[in-house]
Amino acid sequence: MEDFTELALAKPNSPIPHLRTLADVLASLIVLAGASEARVAARPLVPLCEPALQEAGRLFDTLEPPRVALQVLSFVNAAEVCGAVEGRVEASAAKAWLEAIAKTQKKHDDLLLYRCGLVALALGEPDLAAKLVGGGKLPATFTPGEEFGFNVQGFVRYLATALKHGAATADVRPAWNSYVEGFPRNKAANRASWSDLVWAARAYFAGVERRPVARVGEALHAQVKPA
Repeated sequence: MEDFTELALAKPNSPIPHLRTLADVLASLIVLAGASEARVAARPLVPLCEPALQEAGRLFDTLEPPRVALQVLSFVNAAEVCGAVEGRVEASAAKAWLEAIAKTQKKHDDLLLYRCGLVALALGEPDLAAKLVGGGKLPATFTPGEEFGFNVQGFVRYLATALKHGAATADVRPAWNSYVEGFPRNKAANRASWSDLVWAARAYFAGVERRPVARVGEALHAQVKPA
């Protein structure tokens, strides 16, 4: 984190490469060390968040645009959930990016689409999340207490249904807990990243439990912190 922060601050006019790299680093710091340590680490980079998002928007239609834009957005999200910055994700062009990706869904792999689904949930867009991950329209009713383990698509659709129907926290928590329990194996198989876990945490803790976004990081760390 320190090495790449130094490199990023040395080239403030080209923030994307370093913030993109630091997204998963900062997310892992939140999960493993806690929001307070992550917040201290992220603060020097906060001034780079807005220009990086703007540059990502300008480059969105060029080479590998979704992954670049989403990695930058994931850094900003991690900075928000640890309390280093606020309001940048919702003020960004993220929704427009997701809508563009949804229109070209068949061109993208499942892992990218699942991350997009989690981002859509964090933005409070359940129908868009469902469109991104596939599986048809969301169910007309919500079934409490379901679990999905390693099935990220099922978890995204279930959380989308929960948000759409205003489901109670206790009814959604088993699905969230099963996603967290399945995360280490998904990550080991390169089917999930630290950033994905942080996006999912924002969708659950802020979207379902209605916690402030800036408190999501500490809630996530408290749940999964190493013994």
